[in-house]
Amino acid sequence: MSSSKPISFPEFPISQITMPTDDLFNAAYTYVQENCTKATLNHCARSVAFALILLRKLPPLTANPDIDREAIMLSIMLHDLGWATTQSLTSNDKRFEVDGAEIARNFLRTETAAADGVGPGEKWDKHRLQLIWDAIALHTTPSVAQYKEPEVLATQTAITADFLGPNLPVPVPGGPIITVDEYKEILGVWPRLGFKEELRATLCGLCRTKPQSTVDNFVGQFGAAYGTDGHGGGRAEFLKILEDNNVVHLLEGGLTALEQYEK
Repeated sequence: MSSSKPISFPEFPISQITMPTDDLFNAAYTYVQENCTKATLNHCARSVAFALILLRKLPPLTANPDIDREAIMLSIMLHDLGWATTQSLTSNDKRFEVDGAEIARNFLRTETAAADGVGPGEKWDKHRLQLIWDAIALHTTPSVAQYKEPEVLATQTAITADFLGPNLPVPVPGGPIITVDEYKEILGVWPRLGFKEELRATLCGLCRTKPQSTVDNFVGQFGAAYGTDGHGGGRAEFLKILEDNNVVHLLEGGLTALEQYEK
């Protein structure tokens, strides 16, 4: 495992959580810090903190004694490596979620390699690595993630919590699952730093640099709304790409073309 400078996290008396301090999480935090913007780093760290709250409060998670907390923490910390500023890490054709899943799995394979250098350490078998891949790849697809393993559900819900905070639509007795005070405590440690604006710029940039990875998912909605520069530029051209990849036209057109062989 690579050597990283130990990271000291503050206490969270309101949220009643303790951030992971093990060597592998420390290495993951440092890896994101080295390869992503500060706003992305903070988003990932906040999402980890929200996951710790959910693990304490959300019944489907608290009631599961076998849940892999380490896999959840690492999945969330590494989930946006598809936005890496280190261009050699990302692809020119894959969805950013898939890039992130691939980068994270490769990182963990390297960091957890057995002492002989031959393969993953005993704790990190093929199943756990695939679990992290799935959690990251599906973190923007709640309609699938909620029916996967609890680790995948926890990852997706915690990341969503960073966008909705106390407005997260997960009711629990006594009020929101993330209180306003908990939200403020976590934001006080990892501020947004223009994350909203950076999010738009990043997603619109993906519509510009690899549009085919955006036409069948929510990223394309940013290009349709704000163009490929985030300010309306390239919008007409991108809307044409979306129309050319309209799934109704593709499926019905394909079936219509096959009718000649069915007579």
